Amino acid sequence: MKQQAHQLVVVEGPLKGTTLPLAASPILLGRAQEATLVLEDDYASGRHARLFPQGSRWFIEDLGSTNGTYLADQQLTRALPVELGVPVRIGKTVIELRA
Repeated sequence: MKQQAHQLVVVEGPLKGTTLPLAASPILLGRAQEATLVLEDDYASGRHARLFPQGSRWFIEDLGSTNGTYLADQQLTRALPVELGVPVRIGKTVIELRA
C-alpha cells in the first residue's frame, strides 16, 4: 500500500523548516494574508496555488499566478497529483509532501 502524505514541509526559501499538517481541507499558498501558508516571497502571487485532496491523493493547481508553479521543474498548466518527496516550487519557495 502506498504511503499517504501527512505533512507539507518547506525545504527551500524564507520559510525553510516550516511544516504544516495535512487535513482534509485545501491549502492556499501565496502572499495574501488569508493564505494557509503565507509566502514572504516577491515572486509569489497573492493567491498563487492551491493544494487540495482528492481521494487518497493531493493535487497542486496554479491559480493564474504571474510567475507560475512548478512540479519537479515542470510548469503546471492544470492540476496534477503530487507524490511524496516531489518538489513543488513557487518563487523562491520549495515545498514537499511527506509521510
